[in-house]
Amino acid sequence: MNALKILRPTIPAAARVADLLAVFSDASSVDAVKSLIVDQAIPDAHAQIGGIDDAILLLQELERPPRQLLVDVSGSEMPLSDLARLADVCAPSVTVVVIGDRNDVGLFRSLLEIGIQDYLVKPVTAELLRRALAGRDASAQARTGKVISFVGARGGVGLTTIAVSLARHLTDKTLRHVVYVDLNLHGGAADSMLGVRSSNGLPQLLQDAREVDVQSLDRALAGVDDRLFTLSSELPYDAEFAIRPGAIAGMINTLKRRFHYVLVDLPDRGGRMVEEALDASQVACIVADPSVYAARECMRLLRFAGERSGDPVVSLLLNNPLEPVAGRVQPADFKRALGRGVLHELPYDPKTLARAENLGEPVVDRKRQPGFAAAIERISNDLTGRESPPPVPWYVRLSKFGRSA
Repeated sequence: MNALKILRPTIPAAARVADLLAVFSDASSVDAVKSLIVDQAIPDAHAQIGGIDDAILLLQELERPPRQLLVDVSGSEMPLSDLARLADVCAPSVTVVVIGDRNDVGLFRSLLEIGIQDYLVKPVTAELLRRALAGRDASAQARTGKVISFVGARGGVGLTTIAVSLARHLTDKTLRHVVYVDLNLHGGAADSMLGVRSSNGLPQLLQDAREVDVQSLDRALAGVDDRLFTLSSELPYDAEFAIRPGAIAGMINTLKRRFHYVLVDLPDRGGRMVEEALDASQVACIVADPSVYAARECMRLLRFAGERSGDPVVSLLLNNPLEPVAGRVQPADFKRALGRGVLHELPYDPKTLARAENLGEPVVDRKRQPGFAAAIERISNDLTGRESPPPVPWYVRLSKFGRSA
């Protein structure tokens, strides 16, 4: 049995399905929120004594995220840093109200800027908590996830392999909530690589002229695990499907209110669907292989992405899906042709990728040989703002090996 699980406290059953979750550092504040729960007859709620670390542990273990979260930063020397850790495991759809013991206007404004609904100074009452949960300050910014679109310079460059590997890394290693949207409406490869069956719910969301609600979204999503979901379609090959204007943008706007990351797999390089996806994206990843044709298409895509109204940050990923042989374009020549550097280069790693793809498993590099998975980690660190760890010197690895033996 995992020793970590033995040391972790048991999560109360009521907390696992709570719509309102409160974690306060003192008993009087917990009593206030319990009075609120009784007065408002809130059916699914849980309140307990604890701090930020306890709230993080609860959110990691819950079956689904709560709608509202009350959390205490009293005594915290760096409340913004602590709340940043909380945001790593808290879905963007959760309304967060913070209470503390500092009557600080600067702190209040900083909290509103990062998407906190309200900040209350102790002591708190049931009525004060009710007003904070019911209202939204007009100056507060809604917290939403980041949208990352992937477009290939040509077919067969490994776009889906890269995007699926990144989705797994974001959920497994950084504990983010991620939805993978495969816009190949007649059946993309992402579901197979993730080991799930398509729910075929994407067409219904794109046809519905109303704003996507929680129930229809839940029916459309297919769950890989409790943090990673897919949204896809397997229309018959002879089926025509016309996407109404604004459907892609509306769906993405709904998804980014619920997930930390929305990864969009674009099967084509042009058309309304691609335009709307790129307009709604904060990052556009262009995936290419080292070929003359891919270099030419990259230049066209760079211009196209630069003209989008959303002004996404454009990242260029150079993948090596084929065995390096004489006559292929060298990475240095590829960069020189584009007139800009490649953000990340991914290695030729066929054995690792074949096993992961066919078994629906995460990509794992072979021991002491950084490869595709290490490149995915660097891409993830770049997107999340985390620093990549420095390479471990060979003599340190050798000494660790000797101790473990």
